[in-house]
Amino acid sequence: MSLKIAKTKGFTLVELMVTILMATIVIAGAGIVLVDSQRGFSKMYNRVHGDIATDAYVTRRAFDSTIRKSTISRSLVDVDSQFVEVYYYQDVTSPKPDRFANFYRNGSLLLVDYGQYEWDTRTTTPVSIVTLARNVKDVNFSVQGLSVRMMLTLDDDKEDVTVVSSAIRHN
Repeated sequence: MSLKIAKTKGFTLVELMVTILMATIVIAGAGIVLVDSQRGFSKMYNRVHGDIATDAYVTRRAFDSTIRKSTISRSLVDVDSQFVEVYYYQDVTSPKPDRFANFYRNGSLLLVDYGQYEWDTRTTTPVSIVTLARNVKDVNFSVQGLSVRMMLTLDDDKEDVTVVSSAIRHN
């Protein structure tokens, strides 16, 4: 008499355990990649659209547009390079500059005063004060020839951003 061993179709317990282990490793690896990608995306999104980036962009645009319309006849920078005052024409038909803009730091704010300028008496009358940036760590202004430069450092305890803007006075 001979014994016959019946072969049944299916997986052994060892084969099933190895397959489950391999699937777990693949799923865990994919999960780690997805979590890391989401973390990187969130960090970059906050860097591009956060308060520091917005303040840097707004400040650079306001500084550039104001300096580009200012006159070459007169600009003031204080000894410590903490403020710059420029003069410009409200209208192209004006015979002399009749407006001024004064960029300066007040604590952790970067402000700009806009107002009227009396050429004959050389007096200024502020009309509006605009806050350009918060979290200002440092700001320096300089005037060389026709160029006016601003070096601004913003810090919100998460990241530092340094903005260097230089514009040429035209009128």
